[in-house]
Amino acid sequence: MRWFGAALVFTLALRLLTLGSYPLMDTSEARYGEIVRIMQLTGDWVSPQETVGTPFWAKPPLYAWLGTASADLFGLGELALRLPSFLCGLGVLLLCQRWAAALQAAGDRPSSAGRQAVHPQRAGEGAPLLSCLVLATMVLFFVGFGAVMTDPSLALCTTWMMVAFQRAVIDGSPSLLWRYGFFVAAGLAMLAKGPVAFLYVGLPILLWAAWRGRIASTWRALPWIGGAALSALICLPWYAWAESRTPGFLNYFLIGEHIMRFVHPGWSGDRYGNAHSEPIGTIWAYLAGALGLWSLALAALLRPARGWLARATSYLQDDARLFAVLSAFAPLLVFTFARNLIWTYVMPALPPMAVLLGQELARRSAWPGPWRQGLYALVALSVLLLAIGAVAWAPMRATGSSYAVPVAAWHAREQSRPGPLLYWGARAPASLRFYSRGAAVPTPDLAARLQQLQPGARLYVAIDIERLPALRQLAYTQPVALDLQVVNQVKHALIAEVAPR
Repeated sequence: MRWFGAALVFTLALRLLTLGSYPLMDTSEARYGEIVRIMQLTGDWVSPQETVGTPFWAKPPLYAWLGTASADLFGLGELALRLPSFLCGLGVLLLCQRWAAALQAAGDRPSSAGRQAVHPQRAGEGAPLLSCLVLATMVLFFVGFGAVMTDPSLALCTTWMMVAFQRAVIDGSPSLLWRYGFFVAAGLAMLAKGPVAFLYVGLPILLWAAWRGRIASTWRALPWIGGAALSALICLPWYAWAESRTPGFLNYFLIGEHIMRFVHPGWSGDRYGNAHSEPIGTIWAYLAGALGLWSLALAALLRPARGWLARATSYLQDDARLFAVLSAFAPLLVFTFARNLIWTYVMPALPPMAVLLGQELARRSAWPGPWRQGLYALVALSVLLLAIGAVAWAPMRATGSSYAVPVAAWHAREQSRPGPLLYWGARAPASLRFYSRGAAVPTPDLAARLQQLQPGARLYVAIDIERLPALRQLAYTQPVALDLQVVNQVKHALIAEVAPR
């Protein structure tokens, strides 16, 4: 357990120390970073804006509030913008530790069906620690809880709701922290990403209560009426204020983002990207990638063998484990039939999955043998691969997918050779807008600007790198001879200086 504890501390320290070591990547990270920059610039905390005066309707503002508060404290940079996601990750780990401890204790209690729980012996004492270590070394957890995005705050809220339900309803805790905390988390989830949170939590609760025949007792265990009012008090004022400030927001966000996106894979109303059209069942491939090497452990635990069905049936007789299983898999079963999705949709399912994996791996590795050896190997390899990714791969990948380095080169040259920065196109990439602090001007008609260049003047043009031949051709065909020099380029982007000879 000391070795596992050291591995967990190393993994978290590695994530924290690398938060500011590479630039914000296009498109999502840089977009959310730019929204934070504009919120800090304008002081408008009601309507997130992608560009000044253009409201961003795709997500509620909790991520922007956290990012702006962090930027106010630590300055507008990669570390400050990613820090809220990391802190959300720490919160999720603490909740998972409590959840795993509750499941461990539940192993000694009879189930509601009157049978002894599946494991009369307690799981290994290190099951809570192992659950946290498994979660921290999952690929999507390590990446997502150190990225500028909305999903970390959503996962914190949904995990809080799951653990609160476990403690208040299944364990019968009278603590207000859990009974009303469930509804506080629900209100915050509506500010994190919206009603989709109730797919991750509401569906497992409904299935669990129906499966166990505990709908009435579930109603009595939580203050649903007062709690719902508390949730509404937390989130509804912002929704009403946002709609009054930018009419049309509620229709786009609630209907478009939560219904049309999933029932119409080619939905053309998406304002902020291209609709994905993945094969049915893609969510399970995303899950395998999100788990990383822990997908091998999950596959080993679920492999069919003699007596597998009887053991699975017995396993699900325990109330706590049944709820964890439903929380991990029921939302993914719904997403099985969705085609417009991305891999971060599995993030809220990772905490219950880590709790289940931690319990089973702790139990099976309690004695020397293949399971213990395999567990050591998975932990060591997971930590090693994440370290390589964080130190070597992520900076290289991020640098090639961001305008950060070309903009820094432009700033250095512009001090002695001043000139405006243009982007050849109608909409500048988010990383270009963020790192230039809004200085990059979208210019669809670049030819007209080139024709206006006077002797001794110059301008700088940012383009996607595949457009460099077209830019050279455009400069060559102007009436006045122009020189074109590449200031800096990375894998996907460059900035060039254009000036009359």
